[in-house]
Amino acid sequence: MRIKKFTADTLKEAKEKMLEELGEDAIILNSRKVDKGGVLGFGASEYYEIVAAIDDKPAKIQSMQEGKYSNAASTSASNPEILENLRQIASKFEQKRKSESFSNQISNTNGVVIPEGVRLQQELLEFKSALGEVVQHIKNSQLPILSDNLKLIYEELIEADVDRDLALSIVKTANHKLAGEELENPRVVDKFVKRLIAEILTEAPQRRPGKKGYAIALVGPTGVGKTTTIAKLASIHKLIKNESVALITADTYRVGAIDQLRAFAEIAAIQLEVVYTPDEMIAAIKKFSKHDTIFIDTVGRSQKSADKLLELSRFIDAADPNEVHLVLSANFSVKTMRDVYKQFKILKPNRLLVTKLDEGASLGSLLSIARESRLPLSFVTNGQNVPDDIEPAAADKLAELVLNSVPLSWQVSEKENERVGMEFHA
Repeated sequence: MRIKKFTADTLKEAKEKMLEELGEDAIILNSRKVDKGGVLGFGASEYYEIVAAIDDKPAKIQSMQEGKYSNAASTSASNPEILENLRQIASKFEQKRKSESFSNQISNTNGVVIPEGVRLQQELLEFKSALGEVVQHIKNSQLPILSDNLKLIYEELIEADVDRDLALSIVKTANHKLAGEELENPRVVDKFVKRLIAEILTEAPQRRPGKKGYAIALVGPTGVGKTTTIAKLASIHKLIKNESVALITADTYRVGAIDQLRAFAEIAAIQLEVVYTPDEMIAAIKKFSKHDTIFIDTVGRSQKSADKLLELSRFIDAADPNEVHLVLSANFSVKTMRDVYKQFKILKPNRLLVTKLDEGASLGSLLSIARESRLPLSFVTNGQNVPDDIEPAAADKLAELVLNSVPLSWQVSEKENERVGMEFHA
């Protein structure tokens, strides 16, 4: 990979110089008009500058055959040596800047003093910008030859915060499975990709009716809305499904948490037990064993607090719930979701529950963690109202949201809402 600067009186001349030396495969990284000479900007002459790059070992890409697109592209840009060379160039440039003394200054003929360090800083910023574009080009060069429709889908997935490797896997699968004419039809491509996404966002199996003492625990970091979600689920099971419901809370750390849940339990006429130790959790589970459903609220813990998570795991082990829902906020980044899942695995979650869809900018991070964890999705929430703003996760709806960011309105019917007639805010 070579990077070179070309200057001329006109932009056209600078580009002609670039093409003459680097050829048609050159990539323009940056172009600008530059003022030279003069006094404080007056009387300066102008020239044009182009920064371009060329891969000395051009990629060998298979051509399209029989109306179908190639599924892979062999490219020297994927060679790690190129990236390493770029890193070395950047490192040397950074060392040069640091080695220069910022007290070293130069004067022009008019006596205006220009700090040498300022000039070097500007050059460094320009170089870093160009280097970033080179790296981006290298990433994109690893894509197979795609139809315009699949290129657009890939860009949309990246924009939606889908992990780059996963986005690439999705478009490669579509590229392989669809025929040439299908790839040219945007509706066919869109529908097929949404089906691939829906297959990743699997739905949790429905609970079999009739079993007493069925325990459901919600776990997750602070601020994701576990208590509000518990209230929604408990309301639906009692007031809509006509089940006998009990509540257990181990959230004895958050200020006002017990009072909040107790107020809700009184309004909904649901029994509530507060537990402070794992032994008390065992006793509470036994106490409510004849109820249809037992909901267990837990204290929010930071994924960075291993000791606190280990302590919480003792409560979960004592409860031995049938379902453990790991509650994730839709506005989490993919990195945060990965950290949360990695640390909360000690609690043995068997479902993902997603809150705050109304606040999440995209669901790409959820798609990534759903594939990595292989956990099914149980419910999604879309607001604070109880028991509104919650619904069993539907993979096709979520796939639509991932790809197109279409606002979803999932609500209990007005008739059911009238039966509940209450609001609960966390």
